[in-house]
Amino acid sequence: MGFVKRTVLPALVLFLGTLWFCPQELRAEEKSAVKAGYGWSVQGKGANVKEAVKETLAMVRKNVERPDFLFLFSTVGYDSQALLEEVNKQLGRKVKIYGGTSCLGVMTSDGFHIGDSASMAMLGISSRNIVFGVGSASLDEEKTARDAGRKAVLAAIKNAGKKEMDSKPDIIFMTAAPGEEEGILDGIADVVGRDVPVFGGSSADNDITGKWHQFANSNVYSNGVVLAAVYTDLKVGYTYETGYLRSTEQGVVTRAKGRVIYEIDNESAAVVYNRWLGGKFDDIMENGGSILSRATFHPLAKTIRGERGQTYYVSIHPLSIDLPQKSLTVFANVNTGDNISLLQGNWEMLLNRCYSTPAKACLQGELTKDESSFAVFTFCGGTMLAIPEDDRAKMPALVKEAIGSTPFIGVFTFGEQGFLPGFGSAHGNLVSSMVVFGE
Repeated sequence: MGFVKRTVLPALVLFLGTLWFCPQELRAEEKSAVKAGYGWSVQGKGANVKEAVKETLAMVRKNVERPDFLFLFSTVGYDSQALLEEVNKQLGRKVKIYGGTSCLGVMTSDGFHIGDSASMAMLGISSRNIVFGVGSASLDEEKTARDAGRKAVLAAIKNAGKKEMDSKPDIIFMTAAPGEEEGILDGIADVVGRDVPVFGGSSADNDITGKWHQFANSNVYSNGVVLAAVYTDLKVGYTYETGYLRSTEQGVVTRAKGRVIYEIDNESAAVVYNRWLGGKFDDIMENGGSILSRATFHPLAKTIRGERGQTYYVSIHPLSIDLPQKSLTVFANVNTGDNISLLQGNWEMLLNRCYSTPAKACLQGELTKDESSFAVFTFCGGTMLAIPEDDRAKMPALVKEAIGSTPFIGVFTFGEQGFLPGFGSAHGNLVSSMVVFGE
């Protein structure tokens, strides 16, 4: 869910050779700095988890027989603990695993995968040019989310075989339970600083009932944070964007706490928001209630300034109108004094991000389609659900149009994290992000 940078708003709508004397096996190994293979399954839950994992890993192994690291995303139809145990069992060796649950389905280069009851996707990586480390922490066991972020990133650095004072990770992937993402990001920054990009999303289920899980090696959490610290000398391209246009409606948050906006311009926040939308929620104002799905095309955005004067608009998804104060509960933290504005969009604009986001990631990393080895696409579950069901199959096709045959994995999340140059990593809603690794 994320940001709009003022200078790119119009674009959002559209969008080694081998040694001659080496044995054949070594020559094949030396051709590329990275081996990447993806797989997927839509086989059902329960007893079918073994066959689903077998099917998925068979696809992965067509391109990387012995992965060192595995991205793993699944829907909540599977028993997550049984799934992770089966993956480790079938791999038969110590592989670092990072991931979590996804809303409704998953995505790979082959398509949008949604089974009758469950689906999963994996992306296996083996590379002499990339070192991964996975760390995790339980939000229930730490005093604060910030403490959990610190603990998880220190564990990831150690798991990568690095020391805290060694060079910083080049990038960090983050999967966490929804709710305290900003605190976790602060904890990560306490250890590595704010200049290390953090990308990822908050784990999801199909109906916002808290069935989500986070995966770290052999551990499964229901309320945790999982991080993958990545060290590499390869090119890495990334971007983090929303697919909305900023309207002329704007104001100042005059009272807020955490994820509740009480007042905008000294007036009840829901009253102001409803007026900006021409009375769209008149039917909710009297008794209060959820506005989640109806607000998808009308998010709010808070203004964030970078240290060099950059302006970003971090989008925020309203959840409900709450009585008696007619406040707004949202899915990201808002502070008193924040400038806030109204964004507008439609499902076509959201769908177009499946092309524009990966295209911008390649541009940012100065990577062509032929120079990319693998990619990770994070797409807000709320925006995915807002796209008509018959049009969701276009999503992976648009990604492939942008990155060609580069293998990728996609997850649908309930909150997204990404990097804003000059500010650091932020948490927002209704965002898409892409991270692309070079050869």
